Amino acid sequence: MEPCAIIDPRLSEKIVKNLHSAGFRTIPAPLTDLVDLPLSGHPDIQMFMHRKNLFVHPEIDLSFLKAVERYVDIIQGQTRLNNIYPEDIPYNIACTGRFAFHRTQSTEQKILEYFKQNDIEIVETKQGYTKCSTMIVDDHSIITSDRSIHTASKRAGLDALLISPGYIDLPGYSYGFIGGASGKFMNTIYLTGSIDNHPDCGKIIEFIESKGLQISILSDQKIIDGGSIFFIG
Repeated sequence: MEPCAIIDPRLSEKIVKNLHSAGFRTIPAPLTDLVDLPLSGHPDIQMFMHRKNLFVHPEIDLSFLKAVERYVDIIQGQTRLNNIYPEDIPYNIACTGRFAFHRTQSTEQKILEYFKQNDIEIVETKQGYTKCSTMIVDDHSIITSDRSIHTASKRAGLDALLISPGYIDLPGYSYGFIGGASGKFMNTIYLTGSIDNHPDCGKIIEFIESKGLQISILSDQKIIDGGSIFFIG
């Protein structure tokens, strides 16, 4: 079975074409009117994935569930999304494998139970949008522009690179975030576009490559926050 990539349906044709060329089937996340329009197709707002367990909000489109059911175990959450922060963050969780970073008073209860059952330590952060704010490089390493996540991850013993905020597009907002502009499959970090204009471009590339990983740029356009790419293999 070919691996797949869950993406915002509004990502460019170029990004989709390059994902197909890399051997992935693309599955567009549904658009929802429960959150602000710029976030309405973001996978990391509507779902949380760990290994092959996919937690989704209770009103997610059923046709999407049909498209992904052969790839993952689907767990329907209890928390309804809303466009008022923090009611849009219950599923937007950064998880390295051993640690999960989130504003835990807003975390979907079934995900909290899953973390407890699987001995995943929950690290409290002030930032609620931890998934879009955090690139998970590997189980021990992250990249983020958020100081609270950086501090919490260093305290947990992770190798964390703090980068300058901004320089990533997110239509409708001043800027987007590195986690939402990327995804990882096997030994490759996929970026939605070019980071040549990011002041920390060299540091980002060096950090990723120092972990033995490759980088694939999916578009020659400026990097864009599309709510993360969720790869399933």
